[in-house]
Amino acid sequence: MNTMTEAADAELLALGVEFRKAWDAERAAFAPWGGETKDIAIDAAHGACAALADAINKITPKTMDGVRVVAMVWGWMHYLSEHPGEYEGADSEFPGERAGHGVMTFLLKDCTA
Repeated sequence: MNTMTEAADAELLALGVEFRKAWDAERAAFAPWGGETKDIAIDAAHGACAALADAINKITPKTMDGVRVVAMVWGWMHYLSEHPGEYEGADSEFPGERAGHGVMTFLLKDCTA
């Protein structure tokens, strides 16, 4: 990241840091429940992600780093696996969906830890 990136998308990048923490917390909340979604911890973690996602979507990114932050919202909504980096649509028979999946997976490669 460079100074131009930091200045152009400072608010978005800060939200991205918070969103990543919230997303990690949501994953951790889901882990012991194996997909069960009727849990207070899961609801709270999801609510934090949703609020940050709303804030992120109100800002237009100006740099590739900003685009990656917005891509995290997509990843959060399409993350349907216990294995980070596996997103819905990877096995689609439609070329456009597979291409979109490939682009988004590339943008999210730093979020798959």
